[in-house]
Amino acid sequence: MSKFSVFNGPVVVVGGGVAGLVTAHLLAEHGAKVVVVEKFSRVGGLARSYEYEGFSFDCGPHRFHTENPNIQAYIDRVLGSEVAVFPRKSEVYFEGSYYRWPLHPKNLVQLPPKLAAKSAIDLAINGWKTYEGSSFEDYVLRQYGPTLYENFFKGYSIKFMGIHPKDTHPDWAKVGLNRAIIDDKLQMQNLSQLAKSTFLQFNKAEIDFTYPKTGMQLAWDNVRALFEAKGGRVVTGEGARLIGGNGKIDAVEFGNERIEPSLVVWTAPITLATDQLGIERPNLPYLATLFYNVLVRGDLPRNYQWCYYGADDIVFSRASIPRCFSPDTCPPGTTGIQLEVTCREGDERWRHAERLTDWVVSDLLKVGLVKNRTDVQNVYVERVPNTYPIYHSGYPKELERTRRALSQYENLHLAGRTGMFWYNNMDHSMENAMQLSKRLLRDSGRDDAEEALLAKGILKAG
Repeated sequence: MSKFSVFNGPVVVVGGGVAGLVTAHLLAEHGAKVVVVEKFSRVGGLARSYEYEGFSFDCGPHRFHTENPNIQAYIDRVLGSEVAVFPRKSEVYFEGSYYRWPLHPKNLVQLPPKLAAKSAIDLAINGWKTYEGSSFEDYVLRQYGPTLYENFFKGYSIKFMGIHPKDTHPDWAKVGLNRAIIDDKLQMQNLSQLAKSTFLQFNKAEIDFTYPKTGMQLAWDNVRALFEAKGGRVVTGEGARLIGGNGKIDAVEFGNERIEPSLVVWTAPITLATDQLGIERPNLPYLATLFYNVLVRGDLPRNYQWCYYGADDIVFSRASIPRCFSPDTCPPGTTGIQLEVTCREGDERWRHAERLTDWVVSDLLKVGLVKNRTDVQNVYVERVPNTYPIYHSGYPKELERTRRALSQYENLHLAGRTGMFWYNNMDHSMENAMQLSKRLLRDSGRDDAEEALLAKGILKAG
């Protein structure tokens, strides 16, 4: 058992995103003294929201859908009746047409005949081919064949990640598809599974999503309120700095304060932790995202929650429509559209994001999301760093080396998407927080940790 306990001193959680905030709440439920330090002005991290002129936009499309009863019980506790429930409708835009995603049999007749024929041939013969190497490109060729690789995966990957599939680790393909599909009952890990899953959807009802009525910020503000009701403290607008000693984090500094913690839960970028502790900075870069939040008069021609745009002549890679999550995210008679453009923090796009606004609006017209330029009443630009880990070919060794270096600090625990350099969904971050909280409580001598969580209604049996 660790000599550090959540009950022998304050716990500092660096980062008030999903993993950090939920971990803080669960520990505070058991009497731990917890302080959350968040550099932004509000909690929620990569799941926070922006509001202007009566519109609400999240940092990309977020929703709740889980097969884990513990996560569902927690969501029910946090949101109660403040939810909208809706069937998923997502799409992909390809060569001027919209296709349902995941693919539906009726979409197959829309495919250009030559493309459909080549894909069918790939399905028949790809199992006999051999592809050497272990890159994203090799993985997709092996699993889906050259036709889908050249027409779907290659261009989108280069556009989104900014690196060639030959230089991208296959983990990006393995987790990326499942994160985009969401439904655990659909498998698309190879071409035959893709075909099977597609035809299984002939009579399949869409899965239901749950969403906070006024935007995702509502969920995290509610968690913050529950946390503070248990004596927890949230500090916003301040970055945290780690001070390391012999085998432990001796202090966390922020603003004019210094706390000597029993434990530190770190959900900020893992590279920031290495910088602060004097560890060689690893080659573990993150993508940044520019969000163009567009305020539109009237309705839209399409009603998907989100859609992927892989063509390199369209500036954004994904669009989402908050009103299709909940009508309370925009004023009556209007619609919000969010467009995502990936970049690197500090690059040309990042520094001059506003210059792309006219291009973004022009492409909205091009793909048929807006009928007239005069329908656009305003565009707000948000720069968000560290939105996705970049899985380059050498990232596993870099990550393992970094985790070993940080493990010398016995009371430092990594969590969340940026802290673990882990491409995950919001539900996975919540599960990560529950597992970490249970482990920390058990290490503190609470062998009844899970039973206590069940008794409090935080977890659900099953």
